[in-house]
Amino acid sequence: MRVIQNLNKIEVLDERFYTLDFETYYPSVTTVLQAYPKNPVYFEWLKNNGKNADRILKEAGEQGSNVHNAIEDFLNGKEISWFINGKEQYTLNEWKMITRFMDFYDTLVDSFDAVEAQVFSEKWLIGGTIDFVCTIGGQRWMIDFKTSNAIYKTYQLQLAIYKQVWEENTKVQIDRYGVLWLNASTRTKKDFQGVGWQIKEFTKDHLKNMNLYKYTRALWDEENPNYSPRNLMYENSYKLGESKKTA
Repeated sequence: MRVIQNLNKIEVLDERFYTLDFETYYPSVTTVLQAYPKNPVYFEWLKNNGKNADRILKEAGEQGSNVHNAIEDFLNGKEISWFINGKEQYTLNEWKMITRFMDFYDTLVDSFDAVEAQVFSEKWLIGGTIDFVCTIGGQRWMIDFKTSNAIYKTYQLQLAIYKQVWEENTKVQIDRYGVLWLNASTRTKKDFQGVGWQIKEFTKDHLKNMNLYKYTRALWDEENPNYSPRNLMYENSYKLGESKKTA
C-alpha cells in the first residue's frame, strides 16, 4: 500500500525534498531533523575518529539501506537469500539484523497495511517515507526500522510527525508507534523484544515530541528560508568535439 501513489521524491546530494508539481518543494522529515542539537557524545565521537568519521558514517548508512531494502523486498513477497550461487548478498552483520526482523515479524505481526509508504503534507510542509504500519495484538503500530548503535531523540520526533501526516492522509488512526531496533543488546525473548531486537515505543510522549518537532522545524526554516533542491539539472552525456564551449 502506498499512501500517495504519485508522489515524486527528489534526492539531490545529501538533501531530500518532496514535490508534487516540480515547482514547490518541501523537505523530508529527516532533513529537517538535522537541525536538532547534537548530543555532546556525538562531537566526542567525531573528535576520536577524525578522518575515519566520514567512512564510518558512510558504511553505517549503506548497512542500514541494505537491511531496509531486504525487509522491503521480503514484505513485498520476494525471496531474499544470504548467498546466491556462492556469492554473499549481505554482510554477516546485515544478515543478523535481517534475521532479527524475521523473528520480530513471526513473533508479533498479525498483518500489515503499508511498507515504505510515502506521505506528504501541505499542512506541515513536509514529506517522508514510513517504513512499516502493522497490526500487533489488535492495535495499529507505526514502526521505523533502525540499525544504529543507539536510539536517538530525533527518532521520537520523526515518528511523531509521521503519525500526524499519516492520519491526515489516510484518516486511519495509529494506536502506538516506535522503532524496531535491530541492533539491540537484548538476550531474552519477552513482550516486545527478542534476541538482538527490541521495540522502543514513544507513544506516551507524543505531545512533547510534536512540540520539539515544531521548535526544530522553526530552527530549520530560519536557516533555510528559500530551500529547494540544488544542482537538479545535469547534461546527460559528453563527447570530445561536441562541447558547447565557444572560442
